Amino acid sequence: SELCKLKGIGPATASAILGMYRPDIFAFMDDEVIESLYNGKRGYTLKIYLDINGRCRELAEQLGRKRNRFSNDVGDDVKWTPYKVGQALWTVATASATKNEELLSEIFEDDGSKLIQSRTITEDTNLEGKQGTKGASTTRRKRRKL
Repeated sequence: SELCKLKGIGPATASAILGMYRPDIFAFMDDEVIESLYNGKRGYTLKIYLDINGRCRELAEQLGRKRNRFSNDVGDDVKWTPYKVGQALWTVATASATKNEELLSEIFEDDGSKLIQSRTITEDTNLEGKQGTKGASTTRRKRRKL
């Protein structure tokens, strides 16, 4: 909240600064992270950030426990952090939005059709004849949870 007192710095910008400084504590407040983890309407308030950051911290702890339980790599020093959880959510959402089946199949080690239920897909939707466009077609991004 202290960074947000600076002129021009809101929760999203503050989260970017804090995430770079302390990725072990802070996730970046990215649209895809909000869409994936927040049940309400997407917004950029401190309350929403604290909610999604708490969820990213919980997921990092859970993933860390699973990794430790199943890891056979002795020298494996990869550690899940809230920042890395946010990056993973962004990667899956972006791969879904661009229909990158190769990346999705690599991430999920299948054909990409059995994606986790809570991930968010972004699909492009054409809007014909929107007022003020004189019949031209525009594109908007529509999000839906699976």
